[in-house]
Amino acid sequence: MRSVRHLLASALAAALMLGMVVALPTAAFAAESHPRPASGYWEVEGRGWGHGIGMSQWGAQGAAQQGVGYRQILDFYYPGTTVGTVPDNPIDVRLMARQGTTSVALWAPEGVTLSVAGAGSTTRTFRGGFVTVDRREGDRFWVRHTTAAGAKGPEHAFTAAELTVSTDRGVAVGSGSSGNGTWYRGTVQLVRKDTTTFDVRNRVPLEQYLRGVVPKEVPASWHTQALRSQAVAARSYVLAEIAGNRAGLTCDTTSCQVYGGRAVVTRAGAVVTAQEHARTDAAITDTAREVRMYGGSVAFTQFSSTNGGWTKASTRPYLVAKHDPYTGTAAGDTRTTWTDRLSVSTVEAQCPSNGRLRNLVITKRDGNGAFGGRITEARVECSTGNRTLTNLRFDLFSEWWRVPPPPTGFFLSNTLGAEAEIVFQYGRNDDEVLIGDWDGNGTDTITVRRGTTFHVSNSLRAGGADYSFAYGRPGDVILIGDWDGDGVDSIAVRRGREYHIRNDNRPGPAQEVIVYGHADDNVLVGDWDGDGRDTLAVRRGKVYHVKNSLSAGNADVTIAYGRATDDVIVGDWNGDARDTLGVRRGSQYHLKDSISGGNADHVVTFGRATDTVLVGDWNGDGRDTLGLRRLG
Repeated sequence: MRSVRHLLASALAAALMLGMVVALPTAAFAAESHPRPASGYWEVEGRGWGHGIGMSQWGAQGAAQQGVGYRQILDFYYPGTTVGTVPDNPIDVRLMARQGTTSVALWAPEGVTLSVAGAGSTTRTFRGGFVTVDRREGDRFWVRHTTAAGAKGPEHAFTAAELTVSTDRGVAVGSGSSGNGTWYRGTVQLVRKDTTTFDVRNRVPLEQYLRGVVPKEVPASWHTQALRSQAVAARSYVLAEIAGNRAGLTCDTTSCQVYGGRAVVTRAGAVVTAQEHARTDAAITDTAREVRMYGGSVAFTQFSSTNGGWTKASTRPYLVAKHDPYTGTAAGDTRTTWTDRLSVSTVEAQCPSNGRLRNLVITKRDGNGAFGGRITEARVECSTGNRTLTNLRFDLFSEWWRVPPPPTGFFLSNTLGAEAEIVFQYGRNDDEVLIGDWDGNGTDTITVRRGTTFHVSNSLRAGGADYSFAYGRPGDVILIGDWDGDGVDSIAVRRGREYHIRNDNRPGPAQEVIVYGHADDNVLVGDWDGDGRDTLAVRRGKVYHVKNSLSAGNADVTIAYGRATDDVIVGDWNGDARDTLGVRRGSQYHLKDSISGGNADHVVTFGRATDTVLVGDWNGDGRDTLGLRRLG
């Protein structure tokens, strides 16, 4: 493991008050512990709305706004699926507000006859007004007619276990003797549940069903290509859902997909609120009978409002986890990123035996995207014991959230990107901070220096040091490197142009002393040739004199790079085991993958211009990335 890469050896001072780890990624995960707040809630920030599997509806809108066609959108969200066609067969929709009901009111549009049919040829017709159906007597369906004038009409008892209620223009479903109802296309099925209750269903042709789904799932004002994507996804989803359950049913809520029927209507049949829309009707017509197929079957095309920028994997091979470049780009998207409050009472409800919550501890994330990804496991620590949780959405928009990190601390990223996945507070404000692989496990961690004492931590966390030792003088300039190639970083002190090197982190005299460069040189440490041993380089203006051995004499390589005013950092940015240069200009970093002049290979924006930059391999993947120390 190569040593820490700082700005300059003379600019390593850093510090922070001891605190708790609040976020770590999967690759180097440490639990995020959140004590019970006195306020009664945690302020949280999150990503996504819904499960995040399959198509992101806001992502489809963003893609459409960028000129991507609906089939290409579906190709992206359901990789490996193909275009297919299906017949326009009827489907049965459970109306969830009317499952296990004891009574329902049904009526027809004005001037239309309502037909109620039982088994065989038993059919009764009613014109005007409404009928009330219940099962209050004799294990039968009782159909009672109320005329438009409010008078009592005929009634009939059906012994059948299922009734079909129909007109040539659909049926309205409501409750009681007054009030509005929902007008459904197709027929209404009343299915016996037991001697006194029954379920209400809507049997409707597939394409007509979609007219009540698509505008409930996405705004009808959206881009045409996004509406077409939704039409195909909804059509495929319901067919795969029905094929996958023994009852062959779907429902009208978010447990399946939202279905609003044709319209909300009065008892007289006047439309109060249309549930369909001409633009979504057109998208359904434009994609008529089109579905996505996989392996000869209709694909289970799950979707959610927004995936937060990263899709979540599921059990189908075409439902994969991957970065989504479209989600978060559409105008008006307020759910790809969000803030909210998580109440203590909501979390405390998970305590065993009604205990009092002490800590909420996030123990696992999926590793995909910001914050280390979606939470996959947590633990509540309570006065009555602990409980492990795997459903971490609580009452938030998704399970992808975190309690924001403190405004000060260490902010470390495992990629050359703008997100810090590892955030914690450690040490004191007047500590000098050093980075290195102190135990040879391939991961860089933090040591703080107080005078001549070094307090070494072998993990990226708050808390006490793993061990401490004394070395050198209070005014020494400290360098960190793997001087002997054993995989463990250790300390050297610089006094003018002399370097006093130890190959272990113990007290005692230097094991090697060398003279190199000028007393006023800026000194850098790195493994420049990939041999596993760190050596020195000195900077004079924008010229770098690089040595591949710990010895006096001329440099092995001399190059010019950047500007004389640049701050300089060193790291192995591409994982080839060779350290190279980078320059910092404010919050922008220009990184080279070779010891050479010319343009940067990577340009990264990270943090603030006032932050202290740190460099290390925080997750042991062989690549150095950036970290920040922020004092306020």
